[in-house]
Amino acid sequence: MINHRYKCIFIHIPKTGGSSINKFLSGGVALNWVAPDYDLLYGWCPERKIHMQHATPFQLLSTGLVTPEQWNTYFKFCFVRNPWERALSDYLWMMKDTHIKDSFKNFILKKGRFKRVLLDDSRKAYRGDHLDPQHIFAKPDNGDLDYIGRFENFSEEMAKICEILDIPNRFSEHEKKSDTMPSHYSLFYTGSQRKLIEENYQEDIQLFDYSFEEQKKGLEKLKNLF
Repeated sequence: MINHRYKCIFIHIPKTGGSSINKFLSGGVALNWVAPDYDLLYGWCPERKIHMQHATPFQLLSTGLVTPEQWNTYFKFCFVRNPWERALSDYLWMMKDTHIKDSFKNFILKKGRFKRVLLDDSRKAYRGDHLDPQHIFAKPDNGDLDYIGRFENFSEEMAKICEILDIPNRFSEHEKKSDTMPSHYSLFYTGSQRKLIEENYQEDIQLFDYSFEEQKKGLEKLKNLF
């Protein structure tokens, strides 16, 4: 999404808490992904076959949605998220949004009942961009961003971004939890599922320094605070 008033470009990696950011940057305009809004770069673009709000830096520049001048002068930011938590959040959301029920493995591998919605990018219902690795949105050689926030510190990161842009901070902790997780993500994963994410998103894990955190380890960290 782009906002010309604040001269910023938000690179929205799916399932990283970006919906509230899009809502704010839209300036009160009703957002509808079905109808493209080229002023905000939001919605499905039938010509380019992409959901503009989830376009990568390369897609924005190569298709002319963003000019080189805008890219070089606007403040560009995104959020990243733990790959294991992000994948689970996306899986739960995808089943709810598409009404498709299938295994987590088939979702990640784009097979089974998920195959068409994740591979057929010729139609609006395409959701394959949700499984794109985060590094294609945020890796330096894919388009330098000015700020990469972490979903895990959403409120603090947004406060910094609002300060940089000199805009009111209207974001709160609960706004990032529209995909409310039933429990800690580690409780969902089997060994093979954990390995599947590690293999598919290895570069994200290394680039953004993420690891699989067992809930027990998380509880131990909390105990050490008291």
